[in-house]
Amino acid sequence: MSVILVVDDDGPTREALATGLKKLGHEIHAAASGVAALDEVRRHPVDLAIIDLKLPDMTGTELFGALRILRPEAIAIMISGHATVDEAVSALKRGIYDFITKDFRMGELRKVVTRALETQKLLVENERLRQALKERSASGRMMGRSAAFLKLMQLVGQIAPTKSTALLSGESGVGKELIAEAIHYQSPRRSKPFVRVNCGALPEGLIESELFGHEKGSFTGATQQRKGRFELADGGTLFLDEISEMPPPTQVKLLRVLQEGEFERVGGSQTLKVDVRLIAATNLDLEAAVAAGRFRKDLFYRLHVIHLIVPPLRERPEDIPLLALHFLDKFCLENARPAMGFSPEAMRALEGYSWPGNVRELQNVVERAVALTTGNLVAFTDLPDEIRRHSPDDDKIVLPVGATMGEIERLAILQTLKRTEGDKELAARLLGIGLATIYRRLKEMELKEVEPGAPDHV
Repeated sequence: MSVILVVDDDGPTREALATGLKKLGHEIHAAASGVAALDEVRRHPVDLAIIDLKLPDMTGTELFGALRILRPEAIAIMISGHATVDEAVSALKRGIYDFITKDFRMGELRKVVTRALETQKLLVENERLRQALKERSASGRMMGRSAAFLKLMQLVGQIAPTKSTALLSGESGVGKELIAEAIHYQSPRRSKPFVRVNCGALPEGLIESELFGHEKGSFTGATQQRKGRFELADGGTLFLDEISEMPPPTQVKLLRVLQEGEFERVGGSQTLKVDVRLIAATNLDLEAAVAAGRFRKDLFYRLHVIHLIVPPLRERPEDIPLLALHFLDKFCLENARPAMGFSPEAMRALEGYSWPGNVRELQNVVERAVALTTGNLVAFTDLPDEIRRHSPDDDKIVLPVGATMGEIERLAILQTLKRTEGDKELAARLLGIGLATIYRRLKEMELKEVEPGAPDHV
């Protein structure tokens, strides 16, 4: 069943259209103005709009433009009692599916509407396929050469052909969703949907509806029947991220689906069966959550059939240059920038940083660098302060026993300036001294070089 919106300021015409189209078995809504129509679009998932060319508060083409913003997958038919050929051509060029005059016969209009809805479904399906291709491409962009990464990918290849539930553990930003995608697209389910749900992003009152769907009228705002993510993932894979945030009542229902493969929609009595492989992910210690009573022990064991631990980026530093260059190419292409590279100092800084935000943080840092870099190389000074403050071990200052305070200060200033590629302002911030002090000390060093006998003090 599709949702159709009829928009016409003429009451009899609006009523005739709505009454005639109800015979097609679709859900019909009506509005007398552009503003009222947009309110209907916000409340209902409109698939097709039949719009009068002349409305009291805006033109039909203006309403269509707003409709495409609120509901990009919707399609529209324009109607008019006195349209010119130019108006019809203009509407069709803007993306209107068809243009008809108000002397139409209801039987002919029903045929046009049926064809339009078939086209709309095809467009939605094409978009779903394009998204699936993007997802496959995203899983194919996983890269690394460290032993930890290669071992993980070997395990992914081993478990992908099975039907077993998998639990992915790892810090935030390590790429657990990409691992789940890789498992799906290397499995026999690759041609079926890969559906993702972030349990931590859903309010407790909506998560059951999101997972299992709901019947029309089951709660306030449930204006039509809605399929849940389990139904949408039938035959494929359902990825539940942040599984530790799932409320206890929903944990009980999830356990039943895992054990029996069946459930009911919210407010429904019909038992539905699905064939779904479940992959869950968490950045918390689920065993500790079980011990604390926040997570069901029986559900934990159902999820823990196959457990993969995704290592943090700091444990696979060999992967940092590969990932950094990949993100650099990606953002240069997206921003129409020529190909760029990293200076040796910048790359050493990336490799020496601990990356608490993992791969996601690295991606954000590279995107920022592409936006700020003016040349064809990302320099050390183009990186955020928190990375520039963490120098690799080989850049530490080694002081001889008995070095004077003047020698210590001189080495600290010169070595920091080297790391900042001559940026005196940044060096002053890193050293915790004023910029004027940097200039003064450098001038004193120059004088010492000219006058070798000058005293060694500050």
